[in-house]
Amino acid sequence: MTDEKRALLKLLSLCLAFPDAQTLEALPEMEAAAAGLNDPQAREHLSAFLARLRAQSLLNLQEHYTAAFDMNPAASLNLTYHLMGDREDRGRALAELLEAYRRDGFEPAVNELPDFLPLVLEFLTVSAAAEKNVVIRRCLTTIPAITRHLRESGSPYAVPLELLGGLAPQAGDVSISSAGSPAAGDSGV
Repeated sequence: MTDEKRALLKLLSLCLAFPDAQTLEALPEMEAAAAGLNDPQAREHLSAFLARLRAQSLLNLQEHYTAAFDMNPAASLNLTYHLMGDREDRGRALAELLEAYRRDGFEPAVNELPDFLPLVLEFLTVSAAAEKNVVIRRCLTTIPAITRHLRESGSPYAVPLELLGGLAPQAGDVSISSAGSPAAGDSGV
C-alpha cells in the first residue's frame, strides 16, 4: 500500500468517526492532510467535506451523525450487519476480525465492534496483511450500498464513502461462505 493511500484511508477513518471535541481540535490537521493529497478529486472533495464540518456546531454534527448512521440500519458503519444481519454467522465474522487485529498486534483505541468502518480503515493503514484478509475484503464490498443510501438521503457523509468506494473491492471480487472462510476455489485475495 502506498503512503498516499494510507494517508487517504487514515483521513477517511477520521472523517467517518463519531464527531467529538477531539474531532474539532483535529480539523486543522485533517484539512492540511486533505490539502496535501496528490489526487485532485480526493483533495477537493475532502476539503469541501471538512469545511462543512467546520461550519457546524458540535451538537449539530453529532445529531446528524447519529441520524445518518446509528438510527438508520441501511447506513450502519458496522459492515457485517449489511452482510449477515444479526445472524450467528455475524458473531463468527466479528471474532475473525478481532483475531486478525490481534494477530497483527493492532489494539483498537475505540470501544466499537471490530467491523466498525473507521476501525477497519485504521487497521488497513497499519497492517500489510489487512488488504488480503477475506473477511475485511468482503466487509468493504458493502461500501457502495451504504454510499448510495447516504447520497439519496442528502448526507454529506456520502463524500468520504464515495472516495472510499474507489479503493474498496467490489462484490464480484470477493467470494466467501457465510461462515467467513473462502469459498471453494477462492484464494481469499
